Amino acid sequence: MNWRAAGCLLVGVVAFVAIGLFGLSLALSRGDDCPPQLQWAERVYEPTGTPAASPAFTASGEPVLLGSTFVGLSTRAVYGPPGSSPSERAADRPDRIALECGGGTYQSYAYATDLPAAPSTVP
Repeated sequence: MNWRAAGCLLVGVVAFVAIGLFGLSLALSRGDDCPPQLQWAERVYEPTGTPAASPAFTASGEPVLLGSTFVGLSTRAVYGPPGSSPSERAADRPDRIALECGGGTYQSYAYATDLPAAPSTVP
């Protein structure tokens, strides 16, 4: 057995595992923050106000669970105003949504704009 090769292999394995664990710790440590912008297909939502203890909308009634989205390595619930429903069509989606941020807080987001059209590559 070549001890030099075995030592190099051991150092490589330890370095690979250490870098992987460090990367995971960075990804998971930012889990309680709300993203500065949400994109739902072709719609972009910007944050409004500060995080609150519950998803709040101007309409009276219970917020509607529209689904969930990935933020980093975790899944977060997305809520809409009372009477809204999840939809694949942009025109049917609510203009205001609330995202569960972690730590028991919810951030409100408002529809900002459609994504800009992709630049044309045709001369």
